[in-house]
Amino acid sequence: MILVAIGSNLESKQFGAPYKNCLEAIKLIKRQFDVKKVSDFYKTEPIPKSSQPWFVNAVIEIITEYEPKKILTELLVLEKYFKRERKNKNEPRVIDLDLISYNEIIMNTNSLILPHPRMHTRKFVIKPICDIDPLWRHPLLNKTAEDLLKKLANQRISNINQVNL
Repeated sequence: MILVAIGSNLESKQFGAPYKNCLEAIKLIKRQFDVKKVSDFYKTEPIPKSSQPWFVNAVIEIITEYEPKKILTELLVLEKYFKRERKNKNEPRVIDLDLISYNEIIMNTNSLILPHPRMHTRKFVIKPICDIDPLWRHPLLNKTAEDLLKKLANQRISNINQVNL
């Protein structure tokens, strides 16, 4: 299963509120990839905790023949389309597109680490993965999304709604 996380906590000039940025990102991703499933959308506190605005987050499952680095390249092109600027780690952003997992591939290069190295510590990633497949298994930890979610009870997250695209 190929999983992409989507997040936003800033308005954009093109699309408006963070929720709309995420919806538009999914529409654009559908132009290049077969989007098999879309999780619910969630409002989530920033991690690490800070005074920046809360995020809107979701995860999608895609199907593609592209290799992981090609997917990453395409996601970064979409971020540029949204005028995403990468200056500091964990900063507010108009859009954030992360390749979270690519089947069971384990990869560690300068440009890409799979599975995403912090995904299992972030409820805003694991809860949406549970929407897609609660029995999805982390390739390194060999734990299901359901099992990982139980350890993240202290992180605040609220369901916005189910998205039908």
